[in-house]
Order: sequence, then structure tokens, then C-alpha cells
Amino acid sequence: MHDRPLWPYATALAGLAIIVLGVVLGLVAGIASRDGRALPGGASDPAAAVLMWDRAFRFGDCDSFQETTTAEFRADYGQSAADYSTCDGFHEGLEEIEDGKPDDFWRTYGIEILDVSITGDTARITTEESWTYLDDGRERETSDTYTYDLVLVEGHWLIDDASFLYAGDETSV
Repeated sequence: MHDRPLWPYATALAGLAIIVLGVVLGLVAGIASRDGRALPGGASDPAAAVLMWDRAFRFGDCDSFQETTTAEFRADYGQSAADYSTCDGFHEGLEEIEDGKPDDFWRTYGIEILDVSITGDTARITTEESWTYLDDGRERETSDTYTYDLVLVEGHWLIDDASFLYAGDETSV
């Protein structure tokens, strides 16, 4: 029997473990950078904050809503009596949006990022948001163009203003 030293195998195994750890950390960092939050050393894409905000409304996720908006925006947001500066108000606002609509009212929804403009610590995102819904038993389709103004605060992109273009008139939301 030939005795071989173990150190080359141990060194190769340690090197492989380091490579696997690097790949796993890289994947985790890539996933984290898509949720609208900044990674250490850089800010995320502001479009990710808009998509996370949009997701907050679709899934009733108040934490995501608060993590992607400034306090000033939350205090002034909405066209209802709901106080969006609190999670209770956020959920109340969602209930007002759904009030009187049947469970199958909303059929489909889509958001497309049309334009991203970044200037220093501010960004403007333009989206087209489209959906189908039931109206008197008939399925209808519509879309609006939204503009989101964001600010970079402590490494995080936050929505500070939003408006939509509806029938040619820009309206703040």
C-alpha cells in the first residue's frame, strides 16, 4: 500500500468549499438586490423599488409599502379617507379600493417599465400599467401611464411622488 499525503486533498477540498461559498453568497446578493433595497456599497435599481411598491398593493404587504416610500409620500398618498402613513390605514385603503367589487372583478394585471431616468439622488420611473376587469358581466381592458419620482435615502430608493396620465390629464395619486 502506498501512503499518500492528505494535505493536497484537504487543500483542494477547502478551495472547493470557498468557491461554493462565493457562488452562494453571490446568488443571495443578486436576489437581495432585486427587492428594492440597496446592498452594502451601492443603491439598488430604482425600478426595483417601484416593482416592490406595486407588489405591496397586489398582495396587501404594508411592510413593502413603507419600505419603498417616504414618510411624506405616505402622509399625502391616496384619493380616499384612508391614512396610508400607518399599516391600519394602508389596509383600510385597500378595502376602499375593493369595496363593492365582486371577488372575480380583477382579471389580469401587468406593469411594464417604460423609462428610467436617474440624476444624482433622484430618479423618475415611467410605467404602463394595464389590467382587465369585469364590468356588467363583460370583461374590459384598460391601461394608464404612471410616473414615479424617487429619492435616494441612506442607500435606498424611495418613492416620493406618483402621478398617472388618465384621459390626457396628469393626476397625483
